[in-house]
Amino acid sequence: MHVDIPRVLVWPNQDIFKHGILAGFPASFGTAENLSKFLMYCRSKGKNGWPNVCYAIWESYAQRHFNMSHDLARLFFESCRHICMSMKDTSAWEDRYAACSSEDTRSRMRDKVSVNTIHLALYMYSQNVTLMQTQKFSLRSEEFPTDRKAKKKSIDVRFIETFLSDIIHILSEPDSKGLPLDKQSMTISNITSLGIMFTVYTENSIRPLHEVLQQQSHATVCSFSKLTQSFNTQQVRTWLLDHMHANPFTSKRCLMHGKTVYQKPGRPLRRSSDISLDNGSTNTLTRCRITVNDHETPKEHRLLAMQYVSRQISVLSPETLLNHRVHVTHCNDASVYLLSSMKCISVKQCSRTTLVTGPVSGTLYLTGCINMRIISIARRIVLRNCHGCKLYILTPTRPLLLAGCNDITLAPYNTFYRGLAGHLSHANFTVVRNLWDQPASPMCPDGDGGKVYQKLPPEQFHLFSIPFNTEGTTTGLVNKLPPEYEEGTLRARERVNKWYDNVQKCDLSETQTAQLASTLQARFHDWLETSGHHKELEALIKLRDKS
Repeated sequence: MHVDIPRVLVWPNQDIFKHGILAGFPASFGTAENLSKFLMYCRSKGKNGWPNVCYAIWESYAQRHFNMSHDLARLFFESCRHICMSMKDTSAWEDRYAACSSEDTRSRMRDKVSVNTIHLALYMYSQNVTLMQTQKFSLRSEEFPTDRKAKKKSIDVRFIETFLSDIIHILSEPDSKGLPLDKQSMTISNITSLGIMFTVYTENSIRPLHEVLQQQSHATVCSFSKLTQSFNTQQVRTWLLDHMHANPFTSKRCLMHGKTVYQKPGRPLRRSSDISLDNGSTNTLTRCRITVNDHETPKEHRLLAMQYVSRQISVLSPETLLNHRVHVTHCNDASVYLLSSMKCISVKQCSRTTLVTGPVSGTLYLTGCINMRIISIARRIVLRNCHGCKLYILTPTRPLLLAGCNDITLAPYNTFYRGLAGHLSHANFTVVRNLWDQPASPMCPDGDGGKVYQKLPPEQFHLFSIPFNTEGTTTGLVNKLPPEYEEGTLRARERVNKWYDNVQKCDLSETQTAQLASTLQARFHDWLETSGHHKELEALIKLRDKS
């Protein structure tokens, strides 16, 4: 009897390969042999090293065997932890950390925090994908595939296909490492750990790798033994390669085939070569387009893509954004409000734009951005090749400033909207600590920011007012400002109140009051013109009229 086998697609986990790769840091220590030795060492440490490794064990090993600094070891460990663990688990840890009564207790708690040992080893190995981009990969002796089909594949897919044997070698049991793959077996536990590297799509949903492989049709192909509860290693490798596929739910596809939320005709360019559209073709129009792929995508990969928003204000409803991955690209001289709970946000090649977001349960990743103002709450914030950006942020992890970043200004989160508390709860985001002023950068390992970043002077700090109403109960900041910034906002408020008091004490006549009002209005219009804010005000008026 013929049985239809459901179509299965496997692609590299984008949370790791898009948002978890710390470009600019050395990755040469991450060979399969080195990481196998690390796993053997962790096994010898008992419950502190296996199946979860605590930070103290990792730091000691990384400093002695990988020549890592304390800061770099913590950076890799915390990045892996926040990518591989659920927001609910990390929020629970943050609550316990906040309840500690002394710094010694907090220090001990930081040393005891742990991650899955195999997940950490696989995460460290995945960092080598950056070396593959420069064709300087030396983990194995064979050359890179040079056929045309291989060149068309994304780097993460090529990396997996080329080095899948090494990845499996890391997972091998110590007593079977010398055997050929067809003589080795992989337990369900190992398959579960391996699943962190992949996204598996079948029957219109995302499923864990170990669940799919245990389905009868796939278990037979992979020689699953019910007696030993294990799979043949070679068959698992072959199965993964046979089902390997590029991520079908990309922003490119979303923009080309997604459901349109907003679209605006483009403006002509001087030369068609000035722009390359996401589909690879050139066009003489820059078309503002916002699309979603909800109609064809499982809920785990729902995406909203936005491109070429220019000289306008873009406000999207919370329902449109809820639980979505958001991709923003090529936005200039705009204001974008993404006020909802989202999984992750990727911002690429934008300039002179204000981006205000609700809670991001994953990573906010900025690439190639210039003179941006970012106001966001995010579990993790990463910048790469960014210049002149100001970040007003609330984050429980250290912001990562990777290669190519300079003149980055950091400040605490400075706004709120009425629905913020509900979105924080939906994202399992607990406001306990804010590490906005403790960035990590490969260009300043000694902790001196230099030209890479600086803190915003308190006298330049102002609260940001969102210029429209939303539903909810939040009426003030959800984070406590540092004393110097709190004092700065109070002084600014006092200056305004003092000015009003002085005007009232002058006891002006009606004519004088009218002259003062006229002068103030003229000065205000001059300021709007010179600062460029008149365009933003006009956009707000249009937005109000439409609503």
